[in-house]
Amino acid sequence: MILKLIKGTHVYSPEDLGEKDVLIAGDKIAEIANDIAISGVDVEVIDGKNTICIPGLIDRHVHITGGGGEGGFSSSTPEVQLGSLASKGISTVVGLLGTNDIGRSIKNLLSKAKSLREEGINAYILTGGYGYPPNTFTGDVREDIMFFQEVLGLKLAIEDHRSSYITKEEMKRLAAHVRVASMLSGKKGFIHLHMGTGRNHYNTLYEILSETDLPISLFSPTHINRSEDLLEASIEYAHRGGLVDLTSNITLKGSRGRLSPAQALKYLVDKGVAIDQITVSSDANGSMPVFNEAGELKGLEVAGFQPTLDALKELVSERGLSVEEALKPFTVTPAKGLGLYPARGVLQEGSYADIVLMDEEMGIRNMFVNGMQFIKEYELVRKGTFES
Repeated sequence: MILKLIKGTHVYSPEDLGEKDVLIAGDKIAEIANDIAISGVDVEVIDGKNTICIPGLIDRHVHITGGGGEGGFSSSTPEVQLGSLASKGISTVVGLLGTNDIGRSIKNLLSKAKSLREEGINAYILTGGYGYPPNTFTGDVREDIMFFQEVLGLKLAIEDHRSSYITKEEMKRLAAHVRVASMLSGKKGFIHLHMGTGRNHYNTLYEILSETDLPISLFSPTHINRSEDLLEASIEYAHRGGLVDLTSNITLKGSRGRLSPAQALKYLVDKGVAIDQITVSSDANGSMPVFNEAGELKGLEVAGFQPTLDALKELVSERGLSVEEALKPFTVTPAKGLGLYPARGVLQEGSYADIVLMDEEMGIRNMFVNGMQFIKEYELVRKGTFES
């Protein structure tokens, strides 16, 4: 086993640890300390001068088998490529189904996650989709969560014209099933809620929480920057203890003008929402409509991963957050929400070596996933099986 030693980098775990050396042994971080010296064994030394060292980014909402489809069969987007993840510093991804959970299946989703794992990226999935009853392997959400390692929870859409308009009692029963199956399988367990623009927002969830002993952590809403009303409603949800997820591919257009994802996050923080209760995901590989100046649809594009990296940079360079604080919604907080902490989402001795070295402009210079190098001096050196 060849050791890798990163020398003289500024480490954010995401806690600011100052300038340190980082020793990688196999797939784990063996040591973080001042001036580590190794002799008698093979060591690959990586110069970390003028870099910051951060945990690999965790994207908890990606259509790894493609998304879209609302405009007909030809509007479905393609599968994600390994290089598109790694090139943007993403070491861990959670795949899920979107509107089309009829033509696309959970089996296909799991197969893609296993493919990404074989290629070196940490990949998980959510069972279910937009529809009810949920799209599952076994016909039972409980069995999907309990018996498949890659399944971390359930995806469900509410308050959206494309959803199945699940009733309160149906959601209550689903939540109980997710809760018990997760406990039995040693998982965090949660329902990842696609939030549409419906007027009820969180009212059904509040009723369920008031009528049961289920914890608010069991419900994880996403796309909360879809509308001004939903963003405002999410402030109360977070104040009640809930974890909320912003989408980096959404720019909110409302009475306050245009709010970038970073601006929406800063707005939540300014309203008293703790940074530890916010995550940012991409919704990448979903379809994005493109309109002309007359508001007419002129085509479709595929949502990408760059907006997530842009949001992180903007939080530091324009929104006044420290690197330590800005990193949390992209690393440690999603890791905790997914039940992957402390193995992932942090840089500490014993955690997996998911490491990104960034230059002074926050460009990705080097990247490691489970100790394997994916980016070397700005060049993607590990690609997917069919990537040229």
